[in-house]
Amino acid sequence: MPVLALAALLLGQAAPSTAPGTEVRALTVTLLDDKGQEVTDVAPSDVALLENGVSRPIVSFKPDRRPLSVAVLVDTSAAVGSSYRLNVVDAVIGLIARLPDGSRYALWTTGDRPTKVRDFGDDRGAAAAALKMIAPQGGNYMLDAIDEASRDLRKSGREGDRTALVALSFMGPEFSSIDKYRSAEVAQGNADLFLSVQVEAAEGADADFEMRTNVGYVMDRLAKATGGRFETIMSPMGVDTALRRLTAHLRSAYRLLYATVPDLKKRDLELRVARKDTKAVLPAASTREATPREPVPAAPGTR
Repeated sequence: MPVLALAALLLGQAAPSTAPGTEVRALTVTLLDDKGQEVTDVAPSDVALLENGVSRPIVSFKPDRRPLSVAVLVDTSAAVGSSYRLNVVDAVIGLIARLPDGSRYALWTTGDRPTKVRDFGDDRGAAAAALKMIAPQGGNYMLDAIDEASRDLRKSGREGDRTALVALSFMGPEFSSIDKYRSAEVAQGNADLFLSVQVEAAEGADADFEMRTNVGYVMDRLAKATGGRFETIMSPMGVDTALRRLTAHLRSAYRLLYATVPDLKKRDLELRVARKDTKAVLPAASTREATPREPVPAAPGTR
């Protein structure tokens, strides 16, 4: 959109109506620059929201400072091999160290079977001790782990927390007991945000095409549904860089409340930002539709 047109759209946003029948809906969006880094200084006056092509009044737009509970899943199957200690351990430790202040995390491994090796807590140093005691073995049970860890995340998350699942998987054989559709369906209902990396190259990765694409299907679907991120990298040497890109999504979330009309069958949202080289990542339409409805704030001086 041309700058002048976007400016006109921003100036034209009136204060949200509190008339009967007005509804306020909430969602979390991520703002990134053209290098995929977090953007943390955008003001409400910099953004405009379109719903089904219609400009909607923004009630509130501010950084999402809700406490974060994160489940971190690490592939520790035999296919990871020597890359585990060379490229994975320090990269995952770095990811956990970069979590926003006040975050809690749980650590899961997927080799041989899904295992929670570190329960939810805020001790960042405990991740190093747990990861360094593990040796890659067995097959990858990533789909089962996504299912189990997301259920645990929902159960263990503190009331009011924002929840996220971060997964790192290699391309070895997948031995989970559930199929990709069930894994994605269960997980999507249990976390607010999904971020994942799939490593193409792995020692002894001889899985057939179906096995190799099942995990990718789940990760891609969950990322799109929640406004997260999924990427495939070609070498284990890129794990640290990829996890740093995921960090940006955890640190640059904004909570947006906007006024709308209830009971729309379709809610196609677009957030436009009047900042050069800044893009907004929003959840897919199906997830937006499921966003809990929030009451409209009463007008000043009324009850």
